[in-house]
Amino acid sequence: MRTVDACYIVSEKQTDIRKVELDAPGLGELQIEVKACGICAWDSYLFLGRDMTEPFPFRFGHEAVGVVAAVGEGVTGFKAGDQVFCIEGGPELAQMINISSEKAAHLPLIEEKDFPYYVCEPAACVISGINCIDVHPGDDVAVIGCGYMGLLNVQAFRRSLIGRLICFDIDPKKLEIARECGADECYLSDSPEGKAAIEDMIKKGGIDLVVECSGSQPGLQLACDLVRTCGTISNFAWHRGERTINCTPWHLRGIEIVNTSDARDPHFPLQAAKTANLVKAGVFDQRKLVTHIMDYHKIQDMLMIAHNHTDDYIKGVITF
Repeated sequence: MRTVDACYIVSEKQTDIRKVELDAPGLGELQIEVKACGICAWDSYLFLGRDMTEPFPFRFGHEAVGVVAAVGEGVTGFKAGDQVFCIEGGPELAQMINISSEKAAHLPLIEEKDFPYYVCEPAACVISGINCIDVHPGDDVAVIGCGYMGLLNVQAFRRSLIGRLICFDIDPKKLEIARECGADECYLSDSPEGKAAIEDMIKKGGIDLVVECSGSQPGLQLACDLVRTCGTISNFAWHRGERTINCTPWHLRGIEIVNTSDARDPHFPLQAAKTANLVKAGVFDQRKLVTHIMDYHKIQDMLMIAHNHTDDYIKGVITF
């Protein structure tokens, strides 16, 4: 048993770093020295006291990446010193964690300074989401909302056999990153040019697949407007609270609405190995997406920035 530091949310907008006891890895487990852990949008809501699954205080984090320190009984395929990322483990914002080996996958050999760019759990969510929908060669795809998850979707779709990849956002900086990630067309959705492009797309029959990543009322409405008859809306974003949508066109136009949350994927841990293959192939490159890297002692500051989206925030990663 050893004592390690772990990050807690102890009350609304208040964090703490506490000592916890960590046992040796159990049957089928890996003990991982955490080098970095991403801050999920959910974490920023937990910081506000929203979407909680347990009362204060609680540990959090589920996007760890690090080095295997020890392996438990029955573990095969991993050894001490392996560089790995984790998915769906939690809580992972700590100096060391124990996690099922089924929820970890190998990374390509990287330098220690690069660990923050290899937080791969969100990419696994993107792969899981794509597995939930039918996308065909030549399909036009529109991504609405070019935040962190939207940009990961852009990277994933750009390496597939789709037709046009079109992006919409209200932030020109994010659209520029989307272009760098491979988007064919990028539009400020509330600009005259963007509105004209939307009108033209609708007039020409709409878009085969619309991936809604904004989590906003306007984004959801745009998805409904853009999708073609018998097309698909992938509701990738977490829409918190109520939304108002006229559902009549869904029926009359035969639109397929798919909630692509990884919660609907009973085999989500299996996406780890698939995601690792795509990371090694260079499909996901997060150097343009990770905008904030901070030591774990600054977890309070990181969550405040993530909540307020200040300083051009896209993705934050905590290091240990």
